[in-house]
Amino acid sequence: MFFKNILVPYDESDHAKSALHIALGMAGPYPEAKVHVVTVIPSESLPNPTLLGDIGLDTPYALGDPTTYERIMDSAVERAVADIQSFVEESRDDAQCKIVANAVIASSALEGIVDYVTSRDIDLVIMGRRGLGALRGMLGSVSFGVLRSVDVPVLTVK
Repeated sequence: MFFKNILVPYDESDHAKSALHIALGMAGPYPEAKVHVVTVIPSESLPNPTLLGDIGLDTPYALGDPTTYERIMDSAVERAVADIQSFVEESRDDAQCKIVANAVIASSALEGIVDYVTSRDIDLVIMGRRGLGALRGMLGSVSFGVLRSVDVPVLTVK
């Protein structure tokens, strides 16, 4: 097995689902291989931490407790991971490889994917050509950005 750590960025699009099936096909027979299925949670979708302590905005984290914002972030990651795990278990079939479901918070999908590749010793990225937010075209902006930003092979699929 040439690739032992495969990353599949997952956004629930059909292309991402195809990428997961291809990754499991490549790594499935090898128990020493890992397929990392990761979703990126945009940091802008979370409440603004600069509003901590602002009682007038009636926000759930406006109680002045800095750990409240941390709990909100942890909860968002846990929900995303639970969603990924349920889909992965349906898709696993007879794959022997280890599957790691994860979610990261980043300012953009591209930044989150690139950081994950560099911090986890990923040696192959298999991703959909276009995700949920893509415009019409041959290659989505995130896939194109990943191709240009990482030093490992990237396989894009439909």
